[in-house]
Amino acid sequence: MQIHIRKLHLLVAGLMLLSSVCGAVGGLAVERYHDDSTGNVVSEITPKTTKANLTSQTNMLSLPALTAHVSQAVVSITTQSTVYSFFGGPLTEQGAGTGMILTSDGYILTNNHVLPVDDGAITVTTQSGQQYTAKVIATNQNEDLALIKIDASGLPTVTLGDSSQETPGDSVIAIGNALGQFQNSVVDGIISGLNRSVTASDENSIAGGESLSGLLQVDAAINPGDSGGPLVDVATGSVIGMDTAVSSNAQGIGFAIPINEAKSFIAPYVAVKTA
Repeated sequence: MQIHIRKLHLLVAGLMLLSSVCGAVGGLAVERYHDDSTGNVVSEITPKTTKANLTSQTNMLSLPALTAHVSQAVVSITTQSTVYSFFGGPLTEQGAGTGMILTSDGYILTNNHVLPVDDGAITVTTQSGQQYTAKVIATNQNEDLALIKIDASGLPTVTLGDSSQETPGDSVIAIGNALGQFQNSVVDGIISGLNRSVTASDENSIAGGESLSGLLQVDAAINPGDSGGPLVDVATGSVIGMDTAVSSNAQGIGFAIPINEAKSFIAPYVAVKTA
């Protein structure tokens, strides 16, 4: 049986909504997502440094408190670029995704596939509703990573955890711009598997899919628009992955890039807060 993996990116060409990526990986297809939301500000949360310190359920943060805290540093991303139809006419293509704020001065991590195909406009909307124009700092297409920057200060930030500590069964939440219109939507689930390899592609792309490896598999109900959003370990309150793709012909099979892989990409450009 062939499995299709789609990226979690939303594209709108003209007036038609195009679902993100369809591809095949050893018979598997996945999609990618993004998000934005509002929530009450809560007091600063200090994540546990190692999962070994978590000896009982009382050590875990409540889901409402964890969601409200992390959501402050989750942004929705919209893009606009010019593409050309089969007949050569120009079309305005809009996309939607998610990002996570790494530094108080506006460095944001997201998926490379969230960015416009040309030098089109990138707009970032924070949880509080403020909008900024973003510029691209760095990209890695092979690993589907991108670092963008907005001109801001005093922003809330995510805390990056250690994805090597994750094991199947660990509880997680994913936050993203579901369907490109439900900002900061939150879903929960567990880590279903480690070190997965897939080939993911945009449904409307004529190019071959991207081969991604070492991914975290999750059963959280991530959706198109969630691409670039944080996957958060409930026990530690830290980001351990970035939502990237989902199986289009299965239920509860999503994929996230381990945050340790993203750390290597980020390191040359900015120092970030880690657990």
